[in-house]
Amino acid sequence: MKTLSGLLIIGLIRLMSLLPLSWAQAFGRLLGTLLGLYRNRSREVARVNLNMVYPDMPEPQRQALLKETLRQNGMVAAEMGTFWGRSPERCLSLIRQVHNPELLQEAVASEQGLLVLAPHIGNWELLNTYLMAHTQMTIMYKPAKNPVFDQWMRQRRESSGSKLVPTTAGGVRSLFKTLQRGETAGFLPDQEPERRSGVMVPFMDVPTLTPRMPFELLQRTKAKALMVFAVRLPNSAGFDIHLMEPDADIYSSDPMIASEALNRSVERVVATAPEQYQWTYKRFKRKPDGVRNPYRVAGVP
Repeated sequence: MKTLSGLLIIGLIRLMSLLPLSWAQAFGRLLGTLLGLYRNRSREVARVNLNMVYPDMPEPQRQALLKETLRQNGMVAAEMGTFWGRSPERCLSLIRQVHNPELLQEAVASEQGLLVLAPHIGNWELLNTYLMAHTQMTIMYKPAKNPVFDQWMRQRRESSGSKLVPTTAGGVRSLFKTLQRGETAGFLPDQEPERRSGVMVPFMDVPTLTPRMPFELLQRTKAKALMVFAVRLPNSAGFDIHLMEPDADIYSSDPMIASEALNRSVERVVATAPEQYQWTYKRFKRKPDGVRNPYRVAGVP
């Protein structure tokens, strides 16, 4: 059954790759609009998240942000065919502007190691193709539950030359070795870790379990960090790539200070296009002792 479902997913993505970007994005916006019409996990998770991070936002404005968030997240799904079913050259042709490209050039040239921190905003799949045009990179990823789809997804992501390592002890060792060699490693800084692997620090004024991994990588390897993300342009015009220096305290020897700086850096990224952030992810599931899971409180499945 898993083989059949995996093949069906792959077939759908390949079918979507035949569509022009404008058609794929239109389909994604329609999908997101439909999600906004009835109670479902994506809508309710996003609603809880937006209520927590924007408590002072007027309700009509927050509702408008919720609806646009669902449309933008729908486009992420619809764009999978574009970025996994086409050649790297065709994907790169969708980039309209790169902001601060010299930051990447200088970091790679220094050979001190570069930790790319890529929050879930816009379309993060495009980053792999862009970065691999400039540097070899090892990326940590969470394997998909479906083994057939996971194998295909990994092949597509590695087709541009990157190396993917799973979220295991072996994968962590690979990241350390990559940075120690003066190469580039990629990490998603806004995924919730296990309690033993994180610290509780604010993200948008909400206590948030935050991964210690970036702190440990930077401290032990003395690598440089960069925030990198792709923002979707309106009217199917393509994407802009942004490179940004993180908060300077990310290099602190204190894990709490460094993790707070990491979250402030992600906040700056979110402020660029808040409607394109992945608010449909349960970012605040694990809370401080004595505080109830906000999604369970809201009855979110």
